[in-house]
Amino acid sequence: MTHSQPKIEKIVIVGGGSSGWMAASYLAKSLGFNVSITVVESPTIERIGVGEATVPTIKSEFFDTLGLAEEDWMPACQATYKLGVKFLNWKKSLREGSDYYYHNFGEIPSIDEVPLTHLWIKKRLEEHYQVPMDYACFSSLLACDLNKSPRFMDGTQVQHYAYHFDALLLANFLRDWSKARGVNHCYDELVDARLDEQGNIQCVISDQGTEYHGDLFIDCSGFRSFLIEKILKEPSVFYDESLLTDRAIAVNLPEEPHLTGIRPYTSATAFDAGWLWEIPLFTRSGNGYVYSSQFISEEAAEKEILDFFGERAKGLNLRHIKFQSRRRCRSWVKNCVSIGLASGFLEPLESTGLYFVYAALFQLVKHFPDKNMEPAIRDKFNQKVQYMVEDVKDFIVMHFKTSPREDTPFWRANKYETKTPPSLQLILERQRAGIPIRKSHQGDNQLYTSFAARFENFWTNSSYQCILCGVDQLPKSPLPLLYHRPDILERGEVIFKEIAEHSKYLGENLPTQYEYLRHLYAQAERKASSSQTAVSA
Repeated sequence: MTHSQPKIEKIVIVGGGSSGWMAASYLAKSLGFNVSITVVESPTIERIGVGEATVPTIKSEFFDTLGLAEEDWMPACQATYKLGVKFLNWKKSLREGSDYYYHNFGEIPSIDEVPLTHLWIKKRLEEHYQVPMDYACFSSLLACDLNKSPRFMDGTQVQHYAYHFDALLLANFLRDWSKARGVNHCYDELVDARLDEQGNIQCVISDQGTEYHGDLFIDCSGFRSFLIEKILKEPSVFYDESLLTDRAIAVNLPEEPHLTGIRPYTSATAFDAGWLWEIPLFTRSGNGYVYSSQFISEEAAEKEILDFFGERAKGLNLRHIKFQSRRRCRSWVKNCVSIGLASGFLEPLESTGLYFVYAALFQLVKHFPDKNMEPAIRDKFNQKVQYMVEDVKDFIVMHFKTSPREDTPFWRANKYETKTPPSLQLILERQRAGIPIRKSHQGDNQLYTSFAARFENFWTNSSYQCILCGVDQLPKSPLPLLYHRPDILERGEVIFKEIAEHSKYLGENLPTQYEYLRHLYAQAERKASSSQTAVSA
């Protein structure tokens, strides 16, 4: 494929929604607004409103990349802060009582490369230490319990966080932002595409015969996978041997934050055949039951979620979603890059849906091609995306494999029948041997670390230990080094004390999330009003 002008000049994005408009805005900004970008969005296909919960890198690697301050976009998207995930009843059923643990954001301190988690493990194994690992090693847990903000009222940030937001509202916000900066937007029903002799896409074609020509095509058409699957026939790798969930029931509930506050975490409550998410936004919550159709009927799943919410869910619309946990063999084929659901989907337990979008966009910009579409560039991109999805998949599988629950067929199947990927098996063997699982990222004391470093090892020892210690999957014995280094143990006791004191300080002094967001939203209104006044003048 030879061109007199190899520079990419036209990008066509197929599909709107959160992935389509994230792609449009990110590529426009990252390429200096020097490329023609057209988003072709179906007027009839309903957008999937998933991905309301996120992970911390979305701030530094997406919103900061666009230059968007929180007051610019959060009010428009009903956004709230997220300090982590609270896992409820992953050790015993709701009928037996309640249990919980947190997967909180941020890196746990280390002493001479020995994570504080492993000092806690020694105390638990030998002294029957009763303070849970998450409360002992993070200073943010009391703030979670008290519905606190990660920022003081003056804006000072003191906790790692991500966001909850309405993904449909975010798509609308990014659409307007992108169009104001030159991105083209068309509503059209695409039905076909024309390929050249090498199999590259020349144009996509609407049902009215309109042709949209481009040099690079981005497939953001969701589960429809219009380009990557229908046109280019790229197969998928499926994970149903390890992940049993394949259905979801979603329901939005009204909230009264002035009365009940706003929880700064996503809740994941284990049910009989899956788990329930609760995502608190500013005036409503997004909720849903992720379950396995092998173990419960649609009607029984509906009853389980309605029984849980009781009167709050009466008369509300329940939305049913079918999915498969899988990834494309290759996300980038010829001159087409699939992003978001078209590229792959993992059941949403760790809120990585939108992470897959901007992480793939980060890699695309890093490996941006010219019209020659060098295979080595494509191969490197595909290798990076494959690793990312496989790594997250292992982490999610670990939640189900290590749960001690055996009270229903679903939980017994997860424990005894599903496949443990070899890469996960190695991690579990290291845990049993007492070896820390991956190093923490460089710059433990920084709020954000290099995205390139996080991409390679997204989950570090801190995240693994939150889950494994949370369900009592402890090593057989303490880290042997600690018997030879009493100085590490002494320094560790000082850090445990400092964390407890800092946790108490934050709990007593941070504003509630509702208080802070009400202030932030009011600040945004004043800023918008001032801008309108300036324009009128």
